[in-house]
Amino acid sequence: MLLKLYLILLTLVCYTTAQEIKNNVDQIGVYEHLGNTVPLHLTFTDEYNKTKTLEEFIRNKPTVLTLNYYSCKALCSPLLTGVSHVLNKLDLKPYVDYNVLTISIDPKDDHQTALAKKQTHLKMIKKDFPPQTWSFLTGTQENINQISDAIGFKYKKRIKDGVVDYLHPGVIIVLSPNGKISRYLNGVDYLPFDLKLALLEAKEERVGPTIAKTLLFCFAYDAKSKTYVFQAEKVIGILMFLIVAIFFIYLVKTGRKKQEKDDE
Repeated sequence: MLLKLYLILLTLVCYTTAQEIKNNVDQIGVYEHLGNTVPLHLTFTDEYNKTKTLEEFIRNKPTVLTLNYYSCKALCSPLLTGVSHVLNKLDLKPYVDYNVLTISIDPKDDHQTALAKKQTHLKMIKKDFPPQTWSFLTGTQENINQISDAIGFKYKKRIKDGVVDYLHPGVIIVLSPNGKISRYLNGVDYLPFDLKLALLEAKEERVGPTIAKTLLFCFAYDAKSKTYVFQAEKVIGILMFLIVAIFFIYLVKTGRKKQEKDDE
């Protein structure tokens, strides 16, 4: 009887511990929802105190999306700095080929804190970069919850020594012109080539230039490493096929010439 009671108690403890671990995992991290469309009807306020829907901010362009908060003193600063640096090196036209949206997960942030954060990071971009390319947004808790749930961005609010902060993952999300989730790029340091390919992929909802299709053919997104890798097997296979085809054509033409000489 005592042994049975002990086993029941042990099972309950293990179950409770497992649930706590599961809850912590579910709260913080990135759970990819590739192919899903973000709720375009949600409204947010930009750094100039103008309220628009996500659809209006996206403007039918491929869009880079980040979720941060503007008083963050930990992960947000290196992440947004990483975004600034990669945009500075990106050889696509800002505001023409893509947009950037940063949404605060802190409902207490306002357009003034958003503008201050924007000014800080625009100074890091040395090339010609229209300020309207990158919008820093704030919104209600309800809308923040909806956009974070839509993209699988799980974070946790923490109060420590009377100070409120947020534990959250570091990631940028690339959206298609119609708001479809196209790519996740993890971390705080991004390669211009990776971001360019992600934006070109996102743009594939519409007809892209030949160079874009060539790049997308030669490189593929690796979900494990969250980067683009050269598809050597595919390219080598095509080259081998071309060599065989050219050799076959050569043999056919040589055979015809020989036949013509024999006929003479």
